[in-house]
Amino acid sequence: MIPLYILGLLLRFGPQHGYQIKKLIEEQLEDFTQIKLPTVYYHLEKMEASGLITSTSEKQGERPEKTVYQVSETGADKFKELLLQSLQIKYRPTFDIDGTFYFSNSLDNTALADSLEKHIIAMKKTLEKLEFHHKETMEHMPDSYKVSTNIIFEHHIMHYKAELAWAEQSWSTLKEVKSHGEYQSY
Repeated sequence: MIPLYILGLLLRFGPQHGYQIKKLIEEQLEDFTQIKLPTVYYHLEKMEASGLITSTSEKQGERPEKTVYQVSETGADKFKELLLQSLQIKYRPTFDIDGTFYFSNSLDNTALADSLEKHIIAMKKTLEKLEFHHKETMEHMPDSYKVSTNIIFEHHIMHYKAELAWAEQSWSTLKEVKSHGEYQSY
């Protein structure tokens, strides 16, 4: 997905140097992607080598030269192809915590409950931050992007709310069965 995002940002915002691309990812995409910022330059090099983007060097005054990237015609075609591929939704989430519950007979129930409690606190903080950023972003979003931006935020907010509800229910179940001494793993 990283090439899709880099190509999309370059098409939307025009030619950019690597640092600007990293800032755009941080400001525009952070809420719904997990792009590790140090890998951006690696992907830019790979994308340039495969002809998806081109680069030029720019020098302003006494400042060091900067490499500025722009999308090639091949890159614009690839961007459309990647967009269409991403519409082929194959939804099958996996959750690392399920493995923990599967083998939970090896843990103390208190450890499970404590971990879930920390997870609940983290989910609430993340959800609060995401909802705040959603509101803030929508206030400054150009009208032409508001519908798609809202869809993206709502998608993530709904997932976080579902995760929070699951964690709260699981935490409650663990607390209840602990008091009865009847919990067993799979």
